[in-house]
Amino acid sequence: MGINSGLVALVDALPGTNRIRAVTRALENRCSPVYLEIGVSRGQAFSRINADIKIAVDPAFRMSDRTRAQAQRRGRTTHFIETTSDEFFAEKADLLERHPVDVALIDGLHTYEQVVRDVENTLRHLREDGVIFLHDCNPAFELAGRRAESWEDFVAQQKGPLVIGLWNGDVWKSIVHLRSTRPDLVVGVLKCDQGVGFVRRGRPESTLSYSPEQVAALSYADLKADRRHLLNLKPPRYLDTLLAAAPAAR
Repeated sequence: MGINSGLVALVDALPGTNRIRAVTRALENRCSPVYLEIGVSRGQAFSRINADIKIAVDPAFRMSDRTRAQAQRRGRTTHFIETTSDEFFAEKADLLERHPVDVALIDGLHTYEQVVRDVENTLRHLREDGVIFLHDCNPAFELAGRRAESWEDFVAQQKGPLVIGLWNGDVWKSIVHLRSTRPDLVVGVLKCDQGVGFVRRGRPESTLSYSPEQVAALSYADLKADRRHLLNLKPPRYLDTLLAAAPAAR
């Protein structure tokens, strides 16, 4: 998953908004909400989220029995589905048709193409007023934002002792892609917890005009030079504005 458990614990202990608090806030006051998390790994986020129905998707869960039990206590019904996200959406569409998603957190494979697919697939099963959050959208330095096909690939690229245990990958490009191709969505990044991306239906205040080929060609230097514009970067307090402006459920 690219972030070791010690760093995750440190981030989650910091005051202010992070992905867990953003999800919790978005789930508040919803009637029997459904929560989907893609990329659960050890369950640092999933075990702390309260929802009526909780769906965990990961190709290889690394949750302890204690963490799994904690996750189950925080939901009336909890589904642990050990498969890739692509296979999940192809094979479990009936589950999502019965239980449309209120809030989702996507924190799986840290390549932008996969994140875009996960977002597009989630949108097909998202309630009209639903919200999708993405982790790792604002890498602070080049190494954390390095392109790799897996955590193991990222480690191997360092060619020696592990320099950092923090990998965001090129998830940030998914924000650029969605802002360029989906004028029906509000897309941006909260400036907290390594960049908490957000996606919901609505009219965006601004868009981008990159082609998929141009997005693929972007480098970390491009992000560093214009990160606020490319990511539609927002302060954490924008979360309340985002949730208040969500379209009404149908």
